[in-house]
Amino acid sequence: MHKWIAASIAVLCTAGCSSGGGGDTVPAEPDYSRENMWYRTGMTSDGKEADVFYVTPTCVWDWQDSTGNTIHYMDTENPEQRAATDASTRLGYELFSKSCNFFSPYYRQITMDCWFGTEEDIERRYQISHLDIAKAFRYYMKHLNGGRPFFLAGHSQGAKAIIRLLEENLTDEQYSRMVAAYAFGFGISEEELASCPHLKPAEGPDDYGVTVCYNSVSTPEAVSPSFKDNIVCINPINWRTDSTYAPAAENAGSVFFHRSVASDTLFNAVGARMLPQEHVLQIDDLDDNDYYIPSIGEIFPKGNYHVQEINLYFLNLQQNIADRLRSYSKSH
Repeated sequence: MHKWIAASIAVLCTAGCSSGGGGDTVPAEPDYSRENMWYRTGMTSDGKEADVFYVTPTCVWDWQDSTGNTIHYMDTENPEQRAATDASTRLGYELFSKSCNFFSPYYRQITMDCWFGTEEDIERRYQISHLDIAKAFRYYMKHLNGGRPFFLAGHSQGAKAIIRLLEENLTDEQYSRMVAAYAFGFGISEEELASCPHLKPAEGPDDYGVTVCYNSVSTPEAVSPSFKDNIVCINPINWRTDSTYAPAAENAGSVFFHRSVASDTLFNAVGARMLPQEHVLQIDDLDDNDYYIPSIGEIFPKGNYHVQEINLYFLNLQQNIADRLRSYSKSH
């Protein structure tokens, strides 16, 4: 099976930065009325009955501007940094585009280096990132959605953004049109569940208005310290929330995309069960060495499949998106 590369390092410097984020130098705020601030599908619907608002994971590292300042955010105008996000955003596009119109904003995501810092620094810096996500979501709702049902989805930092949208930005009317949220590879705490009425864990294959969340490891020791407070997990192979094992025969296909249009699909390759104490999926039949990325090993140790959360269950997820939309549509 092919290794999946986590992110590309962007090194080109750019101008247009300002001071903010607790003293950090921050790139210029994006303007979401400009089509180039959205992934290549742009700002137009392709006629499907539902949308997805998709937030890309962390894809850039710290970089230096023209004056030598270290920047902890993506510059949405920087061509190399934009290109670094393309593979991850394409993965989301390929997953959702069979059922949904795809809308994904470029945003000032915090860099990979930030995730090795303290929780306080992560949260302080992420405020800038979420300003962009909230602004993009407001623009999408006002100008692009057209009253259609929609999904929220994101991976890693993108999942954090989706959870924060549910907590802080989604109105009750908007929530009534949300088919489901997919928060791939992140954690949801007991406190968050208790305080947010829009944050309801999925309990089966076709409930709607719910959040799908899971994290995958080969051993309990590989659970990321970043998600130690997580209490939410559903198995995307059998769509159960207990420890019932889902064998590889029930996994329709793990899909890995190349930089070209080609992809590799491994049918019936990965099984999984939920570990009730850790609230994670334990997978089998993979060689951890093929997927370990030393540069992020401090937070995602060997045996942690954070980078591949979507790939491993791709065809099951794709079918589930259609199933949840069908269930929602029958009731509305």
